[in-house]
Amino acid sequence: MRKKSQAALEFLTTYAWAFIVIAITIGSLYYFGVFDFSKYLPQKCVFPSQFKCLDFSLNPSEVKIKLANNLGEDIRVTSLQVTNDATSPISCQTTNPPFPFDWAHSTEKDITFASCSGGAYIAGERTELRIIMGYYAINTPSKPVHVINGKINGRVTS
Repeated sequence: MRKKSQAALEFLTTYAWAFIVIAITIGSLYYFGVFDFSKYLPQKCVFPSQFKCLDFSLNPSEVKIKLANNLGEDIRVTSLQVTNDATSPISCQTTNPPFPFDWAHSTEKDITFASCSGGAYIAGERTELRIIMGYYAINTPSKPVHVINGKINGRVTS
């Protein structure tokens, strides 16, 4: 009886050591970022069909977007804001172009947000930003303000 229990204990001990080695290996790989699949996801910029996102860049202190006005009419942009879902949201100042600005239909506009801080906006990390833009059509008599939301998902370059 004693030899059977010793064999069973040695059998279980061998598997326990193997399990510990596998757990340490997986933990090490996770620690060094092998399982960080976000670096393999594509960067994207999504806006409603009225405004096509042509290009964007995320730098440690600024966000740049190139948009095309596909509305079919001239507009006046009254507000632009960058935000995210962080506990203390990102804060940026719109530097280019100054507000309010007119935007002719079928043209492109480079928009720059500078002095960005907070909101987990860290160099080398992925971030998801929301762009909120308010505008109205210049030729509409009542000038109702419309608000659109765009989204940028990408890695902040260092």
